[in-house]
Order: sequence, then C-alpha cells, then structure tokens
Amino acid sequence: MSIYPTPTPPRHGASELHMNRFWNTDAVRELIADKTSAGRKPAFLFLGKCEADLLREDLGAAFGPESVRSLRNLYYMGLEVIELETPSFLRTAGMKRVLGFREDKGRTPVWKDLDSGFWSFTL
Repeated sequence: MSIYPTPTPPRHGASELHMNRFWNTDAVRELIADKTSAGRKPAFLFLGKCEADLLREDLGAAFGPESVRSLRNLYYMGLEVIELETPSFLRTAGMKRVLGFREDKGRTPVWKDLDSGFWSFTL
C-alpha cells in the first residue's frame, strides 16, 4: 500500500489499448508513434491496476523485481507513468513540448486532465 494518494479512476474515456496476460511493448510503442506522427506526442501513461502489474512484471524480468516495486516517478518510453485506482485502463495523454530549460511546475496531472491538451512536459 502506497503512502501517496492514488488518482481517482476516470469516469469517462476508454482505454486506448487492452493488455491480456502480458505487457505488449510493441503495442504501446505503436500507440505513441501514431499520436506523435499526428502531432500530439504524449507526456503521460495512465495505467489501471492490471496494466500496472503487467508493466511491473515486464520491467522486473529485465531489471529484477526489486527494482520496480513502485511505478511512482517512473518514466516508460519517455512517458511519466501514473497509476489509477481502477481495475483495467491504459491511455496516453498530455503533450510534450520542449521549450527550453525551465523549473518544474511540480504538479502531476489527475484523471480529469486526460482530455486536456494543456498538460505539457517541459524541460
């Protein structure tokens, strides 16, 4: 159990991908590439419990299970991973913009920010 509050699950919006029993890196890569080619390079990867567990398993197989106990402050394929308190969900959101070196705003998006184009990843 995390000491940090977990974002509330979304009430609207569908998952962009459905994982079965294994984490599908190629499908996530293709989703990111599709959005990027459409001019919307995502900044965040929102995961439900099932998908978060699959990602932990996949990363644990590569780096050891002790290295991925938590997905907090983890970046996967350049996207900040955000776990949701929902059984199953996977969606990318936000938009990366590299405007130059700036101070971090310090706030992580929440579920209601999924459809907002205002979130950006600034270096």
